[in-house]
Amino acid sequence: MKHLSVYLSVILFLTLASCGSDRLDVNTSNSTIQDITVLRLEQDIFKMDTNKIESASNQLRAKYGNFYITFISMILNNGGLRDSSYSFRMKSFIRDYYMHKAYEESQKKYPNTDAIKEKLLKGYQRFNYHFPNRAIPQAITMISGFNYSVVMADSTLAIGIETYLGSNSEFYSGLGIPKYKSMFMNEENMVPDAIRQWMLTEFPNTMNKQDFLSEIVYMGKIMYLTDALLPETTDSLKIQYSTAQLDYCHQNEFNVWSYFAAQKILYTTDQAEIIKFTADGPFTSALSKEAPARIGHWIGWQLVRQFMKNNPEVSLQDLMKEEDAQLLLAKSKYKPGK
Repeated sequence: MKHLSVYLSVILFLTLASCGSDRLDVNTSNSTIQDITVLRLEQDIFKMDTNKIESASNQLRAKYGNFYITFISMILNNGGLRDSSYSFRMKSFIRDYYMHKAYEESQKKYPNTDAIKEKLLKGYQRFNYHFPNRAIPQAITMISGFNYSVVMADSTLAIGIETYLGSNSEFYSGLGIPKYKSMFMNEENMVPDAIRQWMLTEFPNTMNKQDFLSEIVYMGKIMYLTDALLPETTDSLKIQYSTAQLDYCHQNEFNVWSYFAAQKILYTTDQAEIIKFTADGPFTSALSKEAPARIGHWIGWQLVRQFMKNNPEVSLQDLMKEEDAQLLLAKSKYKPGK
């Protein structure tokens, strides 16, 4: 067993070392993004004078811009600022026992946002390095009523901090959140989740086909962007896999790719078939209970990594502009497990 453990460790090291991470080790000292702020919407909401909802809301509208409208109408689903029941609904939200408890717990867990800010700033600086002409979002924290972990809207990257209280939080078991989800509702998952959601919004899927290969290549590109913005973050945090799930992927990459090819899945446009290997869940039932969900996305990630490794002249901007998954596959010279 000891020899096997050493062997697997060596394999894992070689796999990680081959991901082309060196080209992502960029110098951001000259970045135009030298500092950021992380606004705390949840504090502004729960400190609101419930006898002056209207005037307080006007102040928050001025501070948070259009995102405040999005927050009220879509995230909390409380109608709009002009809705006749707006004040009543806001009072109910603020005074709700569970929402107030979630607020208190989140403030204990995150009395300040220094650690969040530090990690986000590094990601923002790297994004600015690769995409200097794109704007960065205003970062905020919020209490979403357990509706959303991360929302990217109105130039705002909003993090629902009540969804990162720790996997054993009584809130999650009380809400019936399945273990495969709650196990990643931790502080360490917060920034990787936020960065990934930002990239999904910043670079929507414009692949020229709607087949399985295009789907996994698109997500592979998104995951490679998280590599670029969070190069020091472990793969398990980037993709929300446990260590055991990630080990399964590394050990079975060749077998999974061979299965896709043998079953003629790569070019299928059958959404029901595609979802089997890309949807969230406890595992990929079409393969085994040990195979993590979204394993198609993980394969796409490895494919894109090999593409970038074997095509060093391709920039991140070039990568995100490429809409032909078949061309990317051919140029990647993808060899599973390499």
